[in-house]
Amino acid sequence: MRDVYGGRPESSTIYSLLGSILSFVPALGPIAGALISDRFGWRAIFLVIGLLSIAALFNASMRWHETRPAVTAKIDVRPILTSLPFWVYTGGFSTAMGAFFVFFSTAPRILIDEAGFSGIGFSFVFATVALVMIVTARFAKGFVMRWGIAGSLARGMAVLLLGAALLVFGELFLQPSLVSFVMPMWIIAIGIVLATAVTANGALAAFGDTAGTAVAFYFCVQSIIVGFAGTFFVILLGGDNAWPLAGYISATALTTLAGLWCLWEPAR
Repeated sequence: MRDVYGGRPESSTIYSLLGSILSFVPALGPIAGALISDRFGWRAIFLVIGLLSIAALFNASMRWHETRPAVTAKIDVRPILTSLPFWVYTGGFSTAMGAFFVFFSTAPRILIDEAGFSGIGFSFVFATVALVMIVTARFAKGFVMRWGIAGSLARGMAVLLLGAALLVFGELFLQPSLVSFVMPMWIIAIGIVLATAVTANGALAAFGDTAGTAVAFYFCVQSIIVGFAGTFFVILLGGDNAWPLAGYISATALTTLAGLWCLWEPAR
């Protein structure tokens, strides 16, 4: 695996769009599954998945060329694992994607069980969050050019914290609803895009010769943090309220901002 877009002008747009598209999977999957199952039966869902997989495999085999250099560099993971920028920006990526992970872990209980949404209604409301991410991603290149990598990540964390504050307000003073839970998530979705547009470049900038290994560690560490920390907050605070999402964002975003401060201090 190689990061062929690292350092290129379009990388911020590509990475933010990639995160947004990935977020559409849990958003549109329930809608498509419900419609297919209702019309053709549950077995048709797996038939559709199989056909789409074959189409994706055919596309990859025909159109994706090998990018591995003929002469490969010796892989040493120590520079990656001892790099403070790698950990700070990977932490920022974990904050952003973990926010969506905790959201889709708690949203069904909050919106269906507590707010009374139907299954289809929930799916469409859920999809609006991914839609906000897609729209915001269209402007990623502009704000990265204006604010830079560190500035974009810092602003992304600030927007995430704003969304978390709105979730706390809704949890304390409002009933579970579109206004109290989903609308703050729209704000959080903007913060997710601001962060994911730059975290890959920030984390991987120093590892051009071992880009594949660095990318693998980047996604591996992110998955571990999101899986363990996200699940911890859901178990600790319950999955039928907004506290796990607000708590996860607050803890991880503040940690990322502290890391950015540590990176900024030596440069002063």
